[in-house]
Amino acid sequence: MSIFLTALFLIGLTLALWIYTLIFLRSVMMGRNLLRKLAYQDPVTGLFNRNALELFWKRSNSKESIAIMYLDLDGFKTINDTYGHQIGDKLLRRVSDHLLQVTNSNQKAFRIGGDEFLLIMKDYDADQVKVLAELLLQKISAPYNIQGIKLQVTGSIGISMHPSSKEPLSSLLKEADIAMYQAKQMGRNCYAVYQKIKQGSNVRSYSNARVKKLAAGIRKKTKVQSIQQMATF
Repeated sequence: MSIFLTALFLIGLTLALWIYTLIFLRSVMMGRNLLRKLAYQDPVTGLFNRNALELFWKRSNSKESIAIMYLDLDGFKTINDTYGHQIGDKLLRRVSDHLLQVTNSNQKAFRIGGDEFLLIMKDYDADQVKVLAELLLQKISAPYNIQGIKLQVTGSIGISMHPSSKEPLSSLLKEADIAMYQAKQMGRNCYAVYQKIKQGSNVRSYSNARVKKLAAGIRKKTKVQSIQQMATF
């Protein structure tokens, strides 16, 4: 009888250890997923953030053609100041939804701060990039109804296109930023494609200050270095 009870006890103990192990492993995986989310996902919109952008660029194939679409919302600050951050954040999420609607497996959307977004396209076709920019501007400029408040916002888009991704990310961001400012000078709610021959000193002066800030953010390393390898693109 005692042998039987001992066997039952050992079986029960083994099952308990298995259950504990499964629960522990599940909690570890959940913790890793949470850390990954915090490290690479923008908490407001759910899009990839600056850390994800840096890792994405490091993993890019230098032989792939790359197009960067830099989106800056027109008039967002006024809306945010007038109705508060809660309404502003909801508007940012709606804009992010539009970005996700126009992307595919070769395109990634990022929020890099405030009302600034990036859309990166691999193996692009120049005409398709322009069509995509027009489609995105059309979607963004459609009226919004957020908590009974009717809002409207537009976007200015700067585009930089390269046959490969060998150029430093900061250089391509600078080009896209210059083009975005050109779009604002053209009246906003439009896009401009970067062309070196057309850039003026006033545009460079404006852009350099902004790009230094952007580049500093891109170079800033994530504090969760151990989970960088878990991000997938």
